[in-house]
Amino acid sequence: MGRGQVQLARVLAWSFLGAAIGHGEDFGATCAPAPGTIDQISMLQVHGVEAVASKVLATSGDESHAHVGSQNKHHGPKELRGPPGGGVDLDLEMLVEDHSKPCHTVYLTNVFTTRADPQGKRKGMPDFTYFERYYRSMLSLPSGRASALILYDYLPEDLVSNYTTGDGTVSFQKVDVSKIDKLMGLNDLRFLVFEEQVKKHPEWETIFLTDIRDVMAIHNPCFFVNRNPDKLFVGSQPNNLKPYKWALRQFAMAGGKYLDWYNSQPDDEVVELNAGLLGGKRPMILSVLRKINEMLMDPELGGRKNGTNVTVNMAAVNYACYQGFGKEKVVTGSPLHSEFRSFENRTNVYFWHK
Repeated sequence: MGRGQVQLARVLAWSFLGAAIGHGEDFGATCAPAPGTIDQISMLQVHGVEAVASKVLATSGDESHAHVGSQNKHHGPKELRGPPGGGVDLDLEMLVEDHSKPCHTVYLTNVFTTRADPQGKRKGMPDFTYFERYYRSMLSLPSGRASALILYDYLPEDLVSNYTTGDGTVSFQKVDVSKIDKLMGLNDLRFLVFEEQVKKHPEWETIFLTDIRDVMAIHNPCFFVNRNPDKLFVGSQPNNLKPYKWALRQFAMAGGKYLDWYNSQPDDEVVELNAGLLGGKRPMILSVLRKINEMLMDPELGGRKNGTNVTVNMAAVNYACYQGFGKEKVVTGSPLHSEFRSFENRTNVYFWHK
């Protein structure tokens, strides 16, 4: 998209939104994000032009609320799918909230390079393309109301300096993971680092911990979280926690009381939660991180006792949320996030989760 097209898209998007909430041109003038050193509108079409097009084309809305316990169908590999029924009314409501109410969310994510990637997603030293999709999605959110902190153990200095934004929307923080148990995989040790960072920043009120490769920010979830401050907002997969062979394998690796808990759960009771998206108000995040890390650092954990790799973060997140808080405290599914691995092309959710 050329710069002239970008500016036209910005005008069209804000004009439409201004008319929608009765503020006319003043809304666009006061709420459009200020341009920064990096082009912050590469994803504007997601929030503006596509939303306008959807408003014209859609015939019905999808205002379903996030859920726990229902089993969804898995929709095939890597095919972009639109939202059921359009969901435009909800999409517009999210967009208006994004740009009209002051509510700040901190997004915490990570790129760790000094240990092997257990899922084999990273080959060699990552460059910008490794997190480009996540990065651009952050720049599409209203300036000053969302900020991402990317934790890293080692990255080239020019990569960090080139992609740190002047307005604080995206920043980087180097952390030392060398002292963390060498048996812990990348996806497990990140939760220890997340807890340490959250404790250092008492000013953070609404916090989301996310994958950097599989997640994009579509709307600021701060307003959604404020309506339910005593709940956890967690990604989920289109399958139940039990019975499910992969989940059983995770809990079998954990062993002990964790496997006993899993085996004691009724079939088809709750969906399997995904460790790549976890958020809420500060007290809830600190509480769930404490429970996750208690399990991950348990000396009786199966892998640790056997001297093998400890990669049970998915089991830890499900155990901490369901055993520690109960399913009634968990918010998942639409409108929090798109259906995992369905590659849906939709904007009426707060997060796109591949």
